[in-house]
Amino acid sequence: MKIKHFVMAAAAIVIGFSAQAQTTTGEKVESFADKYLKLSGYIQGGYEWNQAPEDDTAESTFYLKRARVSLTGSAAKEKIDYRLQVDMAGSPKICDLYFRYKPLNEVNVQIGQFKVPFAIENELCGPTTFEFIEYSYITTYFTRNKETYDGIKGATGRDIGVQFYGGFLKNEEQGFNIINYNLAVFNGAGINKKDNNESKDIVARLIVKPFKDLSISGSYMYAETNYDEASYMKSPRWSVGAWYNTRHWVARAEYAAAKFGEINANSFYALAGYHFEKPWSVVARYEFIKDNVQTLNEQRITIGGVYKPYKFLRLQLNLSSVMNHAPDATVKNPLGANLLVSAIF
Repeated sequence: MKIKHFVMAAAAIVIGFSAQAQTTTGEKVESFADKYLKLSGYIQGGYEWNQAPEDDTAESTFYLKRARVSLTGSAAKEKIDYRLQVDMAGSPKICDLYFRYKPLNEVNVQIGQFKVPFAIENELCGPTTFEFIEYSYITTYFTRNKETYDGIKGATGRDIGVQFYGGFLKNEEQGFNIINYNLAVFNGAGINKKDNNESKDIVARLIVKPFKDLSISGSYMYAETNYDEASYMKSPRWSVGAWYNTRHWVARAEYAAAKFGEINANSFYALAGYHFEKPWSVVARYEFIKDNVQTLNEQRITIGGVYKPYKFLRLQLNLSSVMNHAPDATVKNPLGANLLVSAIF
């Protein structure tokens, strides 16, 4: 064999092995990323109009509600997993950052920053699947990360802590647990914050599923919230509710009561909806919230529709009427319209 031919053959072999090595390395990187570095997220924005007092113009605005990116992964045959979720809408912030160890169906542990398991909606109804654009009064006012009860929305429903959770009496055929529980301890100071007092928030929830489509929930939270800069007030709260969800029908109702020092507040909602064959759904909800000092004294009726033509696109339209019974309310029965577009990846 001539030297030229030998060199050419050797080069071909080296190139072949190099290409195979690159392919193998690429496959390994892709496999690692699929298992440990799954990227997902969604962007939600829309247009909102609200009735204003007669001597003022109506509120009308485009808005960006959420812009979230999540990084998730699992290991040890999915007995360990993690999640990092960041919201870029407004001031960038970490929403979720937690690790979970799931050795048994009955006992699992989660540590980090995550949703508070109080009531039904906060943890079990995500923003890309929830029937309405705005959560209920129970979720926005009682499932807190607010320092005090002041009639102002703004709770993220998350905190830093640790929780144990699991289920018993598993229905193997249909794949659900009849008895499910959460027991958690949180700082009580809100997201991305150290504790600001000596106490901790304790949250317990029990969900019983007599059959797959029906859930009955009861939850309790012991918390202490700011009274002023130097002292805190006890603010326990509890809720009971039920949820019926099938391929076509959804119905949910929940009642909650809370105490913030001398303020006693309670709230209730009931909703029903029908899922047509994809991509349409229609829903309606009635709810109220009130307290003994009339910081809040409202009723709200909302009707809405959901249109999801593709798995990555979801459109929602809500029409609402708020009956404000507070003595200083400028508009007693304001009307509102809200359109939300969700792009999911």
